[in-house]
Amino acid sequence: MHVLMLCALDVWALPGGGAPSLYRTLRAYGERGHRVTFIAPTIGANHYSVGGRLRGTRPEAPPDLPNVAFERFHLPSVQESRVPLPGFVAKADQKLRFAALFPVLAARRAIRVLEREPVDLLYAYEVHGALAARRLRDRWPLPTVARFQGTVMHPALDSPLDRLRKYEEVLALRLPADLYIMTDDGTRGDEVLARLNPASAPKLRFWRNGLDLDRLRPAEPPERAELRRTLDISDDAFVLLTASRLAAWKRVDRAIAAMPEIGRSVPNALLLIVGDGEERANLERQARSLGVDGDVRFAGAVAQEEVAGYMQAADAFLALADLSNVGNPLLEAMCCGLPIVAVDAGDTADLIRDGETGRLLASGEAAAVARAVIELVRDEPLRCRVAQGARRLAEERFWTWEARLQAELEEVERLVGEPVEAGTAGAGHAARG
Repeated sequence: MHVLMLCALDVWALPGGGAPSLYRTLRAYGERGHRVTFIAPTIGANHYSVGGRLRGTRPEAPPDLPNVAFERFHLPSVQESRVPLPGFVAKADQKLRFAALFPVLAARRAIRVLEREPVDLLYAYEVHGALAARRLRDRWPLPTVARFQGTVMHPALDSPLDRLRKYEEVLALRLPADLYIMTDDGTRGDEVLARLNPASAPKLRFWRNGLDLDRLRPAEPPERAELRRTLDISDDAFVLLTASRLAAWKRVDRAIAAMPEIGRSVPNALLLIVGDGEERANLERQARSLGVDGDVRFAGAVAQEEVAGYMQAADAFLALADLSNVGNPLLEAMCCGLPIVAVDAGDTADLIRDGETGRLLASGEAAAVARAVIELVRDEPLRCRVAQGARRLAEERFWTWEARLQAELEEVERLVGEPVEAGTAGAGHAARG
């Protein structure tokens, strides 16, 4: 089949930075023998600006994927000027470009494709892709998939003002589609769709992302020692790890804020921050102002296949975000058998059970985070118990990328009327959703 995919994100290939979900999806469709035309801007919405200017404004070459053709276009931005802009101007520009301009230009590019060749499936990837798809559905009533990597809407559901501020999210989630795929990342996307788009209920597949389960495992002592030498981590350091985009809502600042108290009880504590983003400069300033910059190390953007090595070299994993803490980094940390300290946000409690698979905190206040970490350091039986519990739960409930995408392909092929290979879509949905 020929899939026309609309997406405002960059495709970060492996090895490389960023989440692997989009790359994995494209590769799976292409390797299955389906043809994908991917419509996207030359610089995606997952880039961020520094000092009012776009970081990495030179477009990256798209990955070479079988049966995938890229149709990319320039999306004008005031941040392309040589003059740095105030932060609020840069944010307004980013929102208007992707919420208003991208859907128009992407739909125009899609129309060119639709007018020159047959298309079997319209695939709207994430919010801005869904906004572009809305502009096509009336004229081209193709089978449509709406794919979301989670949602920020749950806290705004009961506030008309917040829903108005996130109008583009609401419109995207209300896209009429034949199949909805919502990532179960703890942000309660199933509940959000049920509220905003009740007709989606029988068409929803609420699945967690896949994982490289053969690579994600606890390291043997010699392997761990070698990883520490490679990463320049001393043998006696107690390493606390965070791994995420450095965005404000990820609340990495909470980990830094806890370091003064942790350091007084655990002098060899080291906070290792993996990832990059618009908040990095603020976080570095915070560490300096608290006098813990010597105990906080910013690793920056790390290639996806190297993140497991950081986890295998660490002693505990911190997940302190406000909205949800059940993204792929937490799942990967559980696979690696790390003790977890997480804030109870979204559906985090579905995986992190206090005293069984980690420490689940009612708040992310610095004192609470510090107490939980210090307890893990001092109580070795507790540390071992929650680490083993996390690993055991991961083995029972997580699935591979191959299984996750096999389930999706079977659903989509059934929708379009393509022959469906024997697989485990139904079982996967029941066991992993």
